[in-house]
Formats: sequence, structure tokens, C-alpha cells
Amino acid sequence: MLFQIHQIYYTVSKNLSIQEVIPLLFSIIIVLCNRRKYPCIPPLYSVFLILYITLLRRAPGFNESICFKLKLRPNVVVWAGNLLNLVLYVPYGVTSWQWKREGKKVVAVGLALSVSCEVLQYLTGRGMAYVNDVLFNTLGAAVGVWISAKVYSK
Repeated sequence: MLFQIHQIYYTVSKNLSIQEVIPLLFSIIIVLCNRRKYPCIPPLYSVFLILYITLLRRAPGFNESICFKLKLRPNVVVWAGNLLNLVLYVPYGVTSWQWKREGKKVVAVGLALSVSCEVLQYLTGRGMAYVNDVLFNTLGAAVGVWISAKVYSK
């Protein structure tokens, strides 16, 4: 169990440092404080976070071929990455549904955003393009819509 926790910590720390987390959290607070006045800002900020984490903060030069095989084997590293991909898109699903309340469109845009990020990662050499990422990113957007619909439709 300790090994699994260490692998998840390693995967998270490889994606964001504490020096990046603090300003991002501060900007999230600012966005949330202004969400009533500007309801389109939280979904746009969610997209910015997705682009920042998947593309903007990575240096070019990590180009591999596109992996079209689903990786669902019981491997802690693979599942930590899958979980992080899911969690990355949940805020997008929640904030977009709160703004437009069109679940299918939000999930479709989440799918398009995910495919775009994977293609850009491949073309710019700023990451690896995996089918797993698209699947779990889209699932994250759907989970965000579901959570938002359950919480905010009452």
C-alpha cells in the first residue's frame, strides 16, 4: 500500500510543483469570487488549467508515437495517470454545466478538447498522446457534469 501511495505522489509531483500550485490556487480563489458577475470565467479558467498542465508548462522534445491501445492493466503508475486525467477534467465539467446546463454538449466539448490536447502534445513534442488520456479526460468531464447536475439541480 505504501508503494502505491508513493507512486501516486510521484505522478502528481511530476505534473505540478508546489511553486505552481500556490499561484494556481490563488487564481482559482479569484475566479470563484467573480463567478456570479462573469459566469463564463470558471469554464474558461478550467480550460486554461487543462492547457497549462498538459501543454504550456512542458518543454518540447518528448515526442513518441501515438498509443492507440488502451492501458487498463493493474499497474499503479497507469492507474495513477488515469485518475489524474479524470480529475483534471472534472472542474471543466462542473463549471461548464453550471454555466450552460447542456450536459451532452459539455461532454462533447470535453472530448474535443482532450483530442486537441493529445494531438498538440504529439505535434509539439510536449507529451505523449494516449487513447487512455482521451477516454479518462472525457470521463472526467462527464463525471463533472453528473456531479454538478446532482448538486445544483435541486
